[in-house]
Amino acid sequence: MQQWFFFAAGGLSALWLLVHVFLGGRDIVRPALASGLSPVVRDTLYICWHFTTASIAMMAALFIWAGMSLNVTGATIASVLAAAFSLVGIVLVLRQGGRYRDLPQGWLFVPVALLGGIGLSL
Repeated sequence: MQQWFFFAAGGLSALWLLVHVFLGGRDIVRPALASGLSPVVRDTLYICWHFTTASIAMMAALFIWAGMSLNVTGATIASVLAAAFSLVGIVLVLRQGGRYRDLPQGWLFVPVALLGGIGLSL
């Protein structure tokens, strides 16, 4: 039973990875690279974009690995990462005065963290 929660968390993480790469690449990265930002700011944002891509990919891989092997260490790391993404994404939007309708990213990782947590509790 435990593995199905890990597989679900991994599948949802993989879905958010695809959304990040394809929709975010089109709507966020391309305009940022074409903007008038200074090269250091622009390139720092671009590097951070790729750090995020790698982090979400690793999250998905750890959950899927945990589902296949019942490795709770991988599931724990991925669950903590998903919870951190949620916390940062939810709090920063509030702090910056943004709207979740425009910046829902933090909320996307709440179910990932919950699925991982449920799997770990079984």
